[in-house]
Amino acid sequence: MKKAYADIDEGQIHYRYAGQGNDNIIFLHMSGSSSDEYEKVGDLLAQKNYKVFAVDLLAFGGSDNPPRFYSLEDHAKTIVEFMDAVGIDRAYLYGNMATANMAVHIEAAYTHRVKGLMLANPLYNPDPLFYVQKRNWASFEVIETKEDGSHLLEMWLRSAKYGTSAAISDERCRCLYNSGEWGETLHWALFEDKPIGEYLTGIKVPTVVIAYSSLGDPALLKEAAEMIPEGKYDIFENGNPYISRYEPERVVDMFIKHFNEVEKISDSEM
Repeated sequence: MKKAYADIDEGQIHYRYAGQGNDNIIFLHMSGSSSDEYEKVGDLLAQKNYKVFAVDLLAFGGSDNPPRFYSLEDHAKTIVEFMDAVGIDRAYLYGNMATANMAVHIEAAYTHRVKGLMLANPLYNPDPLFYVQKRNWASFEVIETKEDGSHLLEMWLRSAKYGTSAAISDERCRCLYNSGEWGETLHWALFEDKPIGEYLTGIKVPTVVIAYSSLGDPALLKEAAEMIPEGKYDIFENGNPYISRYEPERVVDMFIKHFNEVEKISDSEM
């Protein structure tokens, strides 16, 4: 994937892009990460005639910092500003964890800009206080710089918690380090957001909810998928949130499995 910058009202957004296809896909990285999460996925999908974008959200990767703490709705608005800046009319959105919830916000406010949603482990729970209570957990606090360098170990421990290889965990750890004091702010935005269940029944585009079998309770995400009018459920067996880094082919196969049929239907209606 190539790299570039787009100008929006708040400053510059850094992004990666690949492909020349007619259908756009925008990938949204997980909390504390960056667009490099999807570099391999983007190159593979570009070979299948898609135009792929992976965006660094404000405060992450190479993008500017926002002027204040941003909610998921604020971040959603910047993605639409990004679409305007680079000339994207409509796109499929792929979100991972907190940004799966963000993608739902984009669809809710800008339905006409969204062709479909692929939500990788959206953070859903029927208990409205489930995520609110996590706001004060030590594992989501700012990692302050320490003279003895122990803050670097804390970043590593947060990055290595999914049990992937040292190389993959290191990629994620470098992203968290680069985001500095903003590293956990997507989690905070999630904890202060309305429960995603309040939005699911109103989704108007084809949507796939994907669980990671090694994370949480997949049955909850199947329940979430059933709340969506055009919702489908699938699972990454033995998968975790870093799957785009270590098995990008599976992410590509999942997208093609579910949205290639949408493309065929759309073409037949033209």
